[in-house]
Amino acid sequence: MRLGPFILILCVPWLGAQTNSRALLDRYCAACHNQKLRTAGLAFEDLRIENVRSGADIWERILRQVRTGEMPPPGMPRPSEPVRADFVAAVQDGLDRAAAADPNPGRPPIHRLNRTEYGNAIRDLLGLEIDSSALLPPDDSGYGFDNIADVLSVSPALLERTLSAARRISRLAVSRPEGRPSVFVCQPVTAAADVPCARTILSALARRAYRRPVTQADLKPLLSFFSAGRKSGGFDRGMERALTALLASPDFLLRIERDPAGSALGTVHRISDLELASRLSFFLWSSIPDDELLDLAEQCKLRNPGVLEHQVRRMLDDPRSHTLVTNFAGQWLDLRRLPQIRPNTQIFSEFDNGLRQDFQRETELFLESVIHEDRSLVDLLDADYTFLNERLARHYGIPGVLGAEFRRVTLPDTRRGGLLGQGSILTLTSYSTRTSVVLRGKWILENLLGEPPPPPPPDVPALQPEASDGKPLSVRQQMQLHRSNAVCASCHARMDPLGFALENYDGVGKWRTDDAGAPIDASGKLPDGTEFIGPAGLRKVLVSRRQEFIATVTTKLLTYALGRGLEFYDQPAVRAIDRTAGSDSTFSSLVLGIVNSPPFQMTRSR
Repeated sequence: MRLGPFILILCVPWLGAQTNSRALLDRYCAACHNQKLRTAGLAFEDLRIENVRSGADIWERILRQVRTGEMPPPGMPRPSEPVRADFVAAVQDGLDRAAAADPNPGRPPIHRLNRTEYGNAIRDLLGLEIDSSALLPPDDSGYGFDNIADVLSVSPALLERTLSAARRISRLAVSRPEGRPSVFVCQPVTAAADVPCARTILSALARRAYRRPVTQADLKPLLSFFSAGRKSGGFDRGMERALTALLASPDFLLRIERDPAGSALGTVHRISDLELASRLSFFLWSSIPDDELLDLAEQCKLRNPGVLEHQVRRMLDDPRSHTLVTNFAGQWLDLRRLPQIRPNTQIFSEFDNGLRQDFQRETELFLESVIHEDRSLVDLLDADYTFLNERLARHYGIPGVLGAEFRRVTLPDTRRGGLLGQGSILTLTSYSTRTSVVLRGKWILENLLGEPPPPPPPDVPALQPEASDGKPLSVRQQMQLHRSNAVCASCHARMDPLGFALENYDGVGKWRTDDAGAPIDASGKLPDGTEFIGPAGLRKVLVSRRQEFIATVTTKLLTYALGRGLEFYDQPAVRAIDRTAGSDSTFSSLVLGIVNSPPFQMTRSR
């Protein structure tokens, strides 16, 4: 028997009370997990449910596998559902109590602005819309997002591009009419007024750019650049030079959170109100704080009762929160990749760039409705509406929609509904010439249920499109042949049923009833025995697992909010956020839970 790295779950004390742990551990675990064998590197003696704080990283791995039913593996003895549930509750309660008594909020490294944040900051600081992708190189991604501090490196080439961008933007800000009102809050009428006016302008800009009150030490180098430029080209040239220095400053480009004076290494403390304001603005706007947020932070009022919640709701209502659709959801759901997808137009003749843009627009409008109408996140799975124009409605086979403008449409039947009925997701999870049961199943496991399958083994054989007699095979028939390989079967047992339920959608999301001349069989059966048919049946299964879905969204959103990958010590915070938000979590309840969580409001001293 092939034992995976998580066979350690067999040593879990399947119990509802701690007093039963010894007998149940002996029954389920001792044969593999003892000091002699140490299967997966663990012996039973090393784990104690009465002290889950010791080895919390291992207990979190155990909890995840047991909660999702992945362990014990198929074919091994399993506890009854009540016993399993009692065990999960006991371990979870122990971990959460330990975390509440001694929180570990982690600490994000120094965070460089990525190019999306840079472009938004320039817009909000100078009133200029720039194409940051043309000025700066692409950012690396980690944990699914490109705002992860650990991977936002600073290279000599990047510094050179950043300085070049600062020079170009400064020229635009000074010369373009749309930029000048944001920069020139005063205009000197005499030479003697040049320096005082420059000081006024630079003080206002530096406060916003540096996201804190500015000091004389901050202004001194900026005024030096102003004076040098003024000598050679007058007031405007001086402001251009000073603005270049400001935009190239580490205080603008880097988010650095400083420990209180005298704090000991590893101690936990609350971040300052100014640091909290920056965390908020980069989370909800991918940009710098505005004056209202900075004013409250400077006055140390941001954490006053009701103030923080009011600010969160104000920021969610602001148009700048659209970045949660394009930036957060665009990466979580992989929508950013849609422009690069190239379906074969000889097979999918109706597909063109216009349809691609319609797919993108539908999903963005749908996500906006869930966020800004503060709807339940479960609507992402089974909403009975979407946003269509005439062409997209015709592609979906939905009558009565005329004109090029998008509008909200109540769906006439159960063929569509939620994200999984939308052309954007269905096209992303297909190959150029056909659908992919595996890609669609993997996308659901990874993005909706938080259960990504392991990478495929090397040298996986390609699917066989034809039988030995040359007759075309349906995708289901091809996958049945593929799963005959025992190495592939275990992962496909989780992915394929989910993907088969979506087989009525072709490679660009159009409804169909046959594949390779054979009627489509859209039925599926999960390893736990759950059966379903088609998109409507799959949606019911996903809604029944709403807690896993909401936990997945929480994990993704918290990762994005913190700008770092989550560790085992963050899991109690994820569970607390989910409990606060409830089973029908709205987007704002999830955001507020994150904003009020220890990882968001606290940090650990270096």
